[in-house]
Amino acid sequence: MEAIYGAKGGGGGGHTPVESKDSLLSESTAKILLAVSEGEIAGGLDDTRVFLDDTPIGNPDGTKNFEGVTLEFRSGSEQQEYIQGIPSVDNDIAVGMELKDDQPYVRTINNTQLSAVRVRLSVPQLMRQHDNGDTTGYRIDYAIDLSTDGAGYKELVKSAFDGKTTSEYQRTHRVDLPKATTGWQLRVRRLTKNQNTARIADKVTIAAITEVIDAKLRYPNTALLFITFNARQFNNRIPKISVRPKGGILVKVPTNYDPINRTYSGVWDGTFKLAATNNPAWVFYDLVLNNRYGCGDRIKASQIEKWDLYKIAQYCDELVPDGHGGDGKEPRFLCDVYIQSQETAYTVLRDVAAIFRGMTCWSDNKVNAIADMPSTIFRTFTNANIVGGKPSYSGGSIQNRYTQALVSFTNIDNHSNDDVEPIADLKLQRRYGVRKLELSAIGCTRRSEANRRGRWALLTNANDRMISFATGLEGAIPSPGHIIAVADSSLAGRNTGGRISLVEGRKITLDRTTSIKAGDRLIVNLPNGGSEGRTVTAVNKKVVTVSVEYSQVPQKEAVWVVDSDDLAIQLYRVINISDNGDNTYTINGTIHTPDNYDHIDSGARIDERPITVIPPNVQPAPKNVRISSYSQVDQGIAFTTLRVDWESADSAIAYEAEWRRDNGNWINAPRTSTLGFEVNGIYAGRYQVRVRAINASEISSVWTSAEETQLNGKEGNPPKPLNLRATSEVWGITLDWGFDANTSDTLKTELQYSSENTADSMQLLADVPYPLKSYRMSGLKAGVRFYFRARLVDKTGNQSEWANIVLGESSTDVEGILEAVGDNFLTSEAGQELQKQIDFNQGNVQLQLEQAAEATLNNTMMLNQVSWRLFKEEGTRKSEIFRLEQVRVSDQEALARWQQQVKTDYEQTSSAVLKVQESLSTLEESTAKDISQVKAEIKQVDDKLGPIDARITDQSEAIAKIDETQTKHIETAESRFNDNEALINQLSRTIANAESSLAEMGMQLTAEYGNQAVEQLKIQSSITRLDKTVANNQLTFAQSIERLNSQYGETQAAIEKMAKTEVDYQGNASSVISFKTAVMYNGQYYDAKMLIGASIKNGQVSTQIGFSADTFGIFNPSSGKLEPVFFVENGQVFMNEAFINKAYIEKLLIGMEIRSKKYEKGKSGYRLDAETGSAEFNKLEVYGDFKVSGDAGRVILDATGLMIYDQSGRWAVKVGRRP
Repeated sequence: MEAIYGAKGGGGGGHTPVESKDSLLSESTAKILLAVSEGEIAGGLDDTRVFLDDTPIGNPDGTKNFEGVTLEFRSGSEQQEYIQGIPSVDNDIAVGMELKDDQPYVRTINNTQLSAVRVRLSVPQLMRQHDNGDTTGYRIDYAIDLSTDGAGYKELVKSAFDGKTTSEYQRTHRVDLPKATTGWQLRVRRLTKNQNTARIADKVTIAAITEVIDAKLRYPNTALLFITFNARQFNNRIPKISVRPKGGILVKVPTNYDPINRTYSGVWDGTFKLAATNNPAWVFYDLVLNNRYGCGDRIKASQIEKWDLYKIAQYCDELVPDGHGGDGKEPRFLCDVYIQSQETAYTVLRDVAAIFRGMTCWSDNKVNAIADMPSTIFRTFTNANIVGGKPSYSGGSIQNRYTQALVSFTNIDNHSNDDVEPIADLKLQRRYGVRKLELSAIGCTRRSEANRRGRWALLTNANDRMISFATGLEGAIPSPGHIIAVADSSLAGRNTGGRISLVEGRKITLDRTTSIKAGDRLIVNLPNGGSEGRTVTAVNKKVVTVSVEYSQVPQKEAVWVVDSDDLAIQLYRVINISDNGDNTYTINGTIHTPDNYDHIDSGARIDERPITVIPPNVQPAPKNVRISSYSQVDQGIAFTTLRVDWESADSAIAYEAEWRRDNGNWINAPRTSTLGFEVNGIYAGRYQVRVRAINASEISSVWTSAEETQLNGKEGNPPKPLNLRATSEVWGITLDWGFDANTSDTLKTELQYSSENTADSMQLLADVPYPLKSYRMSGLKAGVRFYFRARLVDKTGNQSEWANIVLGESSTDVEGILEAVGDNFLTSEAGQELQKQIDFNQGNVQLQLEQAAEATLNNTMMLNQVSWRLFKEEGTRKSEIFRLEQVRVSDQEALARWQQQVKTDYEQTSSAVLKVQESLSTLEESTAKDISQVKAEIKQVDDKLGPIDARITDQSEAIAKIDETQTKHIETAESRFNDNEALINQLSRTIANAESSLAEMGMQLTAEYGNQAVEQLKIQSSITRLDKTVANNQLTFAQSIERLNSQYGETQAAIEKMAKTEVDYQGNASSVISFKTAVMYNGQYYDAKMLIGASIKNGQVSTQIGFSADTFGIFNPSSGKLEPVFFVENGQVFMNEAFINKAYIEKLLIGMEIRSKKYEKGKSGYRLDAETGSAEFNKLEVYGDFKVSGDAGRVILDATGLMIYDQSGRWAVKVGRRP
């Protein structure tokens, strides 16, 4: 082994590496201004609703999750203040590019509105390690250059990173931008070479570029959140900022809508208010009409059908099960959408309408929103009104049959992150396998709603039958969204529709014989464009009798269809209507299943509608369906059980059965694989049963029906009503009755009436729900008689015997009728006008107009100093002309004013001509005025002669505001001599705004003697006229009033004529004209009035003529003089001669005699002498008792015999069986 030799080195100590402290330390404060929404937000925004990286800044108990965070919020109102601390608008653009010495960073800037650019540089680490292991700082020089409009670069910043840091260090430079035409180019250069060695950390990056616009902006109509925080809490990065406001933006909702409780009170009058709501119908309405972010600049409020949206909104707010079990409920549809990017109007409106299962269409120059929600049949079509007689059917491909749905929605409980709700239809999966449908539920933040949307998509996708057909001009009657019924005989397998040949009340004669039967529904097209159905009660060949007449008489050749239990008509929802240009229209529709809605909302079963009786070739029907029953006893109570059996069908794996009693509604029995079922506790009656077989492919057979069988069950009928009685009422009859003790299962009381006392003539009057036991038949004439009867019907349809027929008669009590008529008249609008008195205190109603104009003139003269003046004065004589011209502009307003006055004074006389013109404009209002006046006066000369003056003033004014426009024109002419005064005032005024318009014109002539301030000493006369019209979204109104008035001291006389018309949005209307004359004497008011009125109130029409006077008379001038014919005096009526066809008289006082029209003494007729008491009857028949009494005795004749008594009271003659 070879040895190695060495020696120790010389003396000296070793070196320990030293690391310098960091000298570059960055601490950044982030200032961020966020635009939360376009539009004002309801509710506030505190630190518990602002999140940084999904963590709230503050907690409900007041503790903070982040320190040093400040917030400032603006709701987005029109007049909100700007946020201090944000003197500029910044747009931060992340770059993240490394800056190298051989590759400068260059950025082109084209936005010439910018004020400056901030460049943020960053070094992740900056240090240098020496050979001896020491770590120290390092220096990197750099420069920033700027080129303007393509010119050469100019160096603006030259600096360096000089020091040491082991963590990221950032530095920002602001570069002010000079004025430019096309833009700038910004260049950042690294002057120090890159070392490219691991011992030197010298990487420099361009972290971000910030575009800056210097301004103090309020951002009206934009909700703002200004937040500041220390960037060190987030490792010098900007965290994700999210907010959850208490409410959405303010949109227009109906005035009767409570958006918190989602309730609608009363009847909507069509007006709106601002409120926060997430009802998708009102969000849709806001997007259509908003001028800023919607279509309001192109579509006006009159071009959207708000009444349809009102129905859709109510459907959205209906409560449905929330899917969590129990009794939990939630609104059907909500719209919690945050629109973050610009899209076409059609796309946005389509997506929002999809929230309420809707679509949009342009029709009748309007935007129409259509929702797939429960609706009635609007129009009916058959082979008779389809071109060619054959509609075309289609359906989707099997490749488009989906069995699973993945619905993505915004999970608000997970910081509004997207979540997915899976839905699967096992029945469809067994048939088609797994086929996924991915949906994005826009505006959906609830898992339950996402589930309903997914199930609806799968359900409607599986039932996508379509129809297309051409028809004539009636194809223009329905609109997209309407439900139409189609009766296609070729598909149904038998005739189910045609045209009407004749209509006679409830009897409809069809154009062909059909299998229609009692209990089916006959649906016909009416003249108003709609369809209406009635239950068939009888069929005689082509003549069909329905239960109740149609609301309109069907026209000859109108289309009819029949809808029955075993063969239903097809229902489709119209999705498109196109004009073929040859007076025909093509209608496209998709299948409509009414049970779908309850199935999606509450899980109700969908009953398949049988639209054909053509039997399928695949599944045979079960045979030999039999009905039987047996009795048993349970806890001492006997009851009967229905038993149904049938024979099996080939290939059947299950059976569905239905049963009914006495032609009632079909009741489903549970689906079963056995060959029978039972129903316990049945009632006696006629029973029908039908059964069909289901095979493994879920294909069903036709129904097999059993023979109708009479079964015994609960016997007897409900007890009949007790003590049915009729009470006379004014214009009506009231029926009352009672109930027996054993009527707890009663459903209703059936009332019938007739003018004859026969059962066959009785007609249905009303079905009164139990336990109500009174009904009023109103709207009758006085003295109308009807016969009535009643019976009870229990909840299973059993009917009691009829109660005894009773007679009722509307009241003939004259006093009661007069009182009712008077009260009804005086409570009407016309009657209330008749009760009003002339107001003698309404004298100079326009006097204030002159005073207003004079005040305007005076104020105008004193606003500014005269800019030009020509003046001359000698003693008490003066002449002057001055003119003022003024313009002013400020940050609040712009004003222009011109004024001129010509004036002379001579001793006590003076005259002047004044003219003022003014124009004023502010941010929200503009006003223009033109005032002129001529005036001449003589001041008071001595104690006897007061002031004498005459003046004419004319004032015109126009005002335009952002919400209203007004015009006003006033003319005043006045003459005064001492205490005597004559005055003419005229006013014209118009006002118009978004809600209403008004036009008003008034005129008054006044003459006054003495100008007494004390009312009892006044001597004056006046003529006043005031016309006014108003039109708004509530009503239209027009009124004209004329008044003549004279006064001499305390005595006054007046004439007033008033005419008024009014119509409101509910269809109520009134027109009234009144004439009044009145005098005031010794403080007592006396008048005579006449009124004519017509009105509609809640669909009831009434017309009235009323008079109010001490004396009312009608004279006949035919004889050459005025002969009184008819007079009312002191509440009594006086007539000279009258012919009366029919009269009801409570009390009759005769002064001379009563006799029949053909009275002939001793031969015919009768005569009663009121003065002597004698009577003559040429033919007399007496039914009942007959009594005669006198001084010589008395005579009694009745059904038992004849008795004649003498003067002493003893009987003298006795005939018959009298005792």
